[in-house]
Amino acid sequence: MASIGDFDPLHTNIPATKVEITISGRNLLDRDTFSKSDPICVLYLQGIGNKEWREFGRTEAIDNTLNPDFVRKFLLDYFFEERQNLRFDLYDVDSKSSNLSEHVSSVCF
Repeated sequence: MASIGDFDPLHTNIPATKVEITISGRNLLDRDTFSKSDPICVLYLQGIGNKEWREFGRTEAIDNTLNPDFVRKFLLDYFFEERQNLRFDLYDVDSKSSNLSEHVSSVCF
């Protein structure tokens, strides 16, 4: 059995919980000429020390819609009392390529 004397603050875990994020969009800009956009959402997390954004994950692309309801969900660790910056970028993809050349919108939290 552990006692108070066994507590080591340098080797404890920061309290965290899992958060599931579901993404949808409404009235997106139409970037295609002969059809509607094929949106994909990319989630970026910002590093604490270097402030660089790194890609966390992507949703699936949905063909021909300006009002996507993405099926893929993001599961993140949420650390209590710590600022965690998230950025969601929407792109129009016109093929099965991972190329993200047509930026549609962005939002940060």
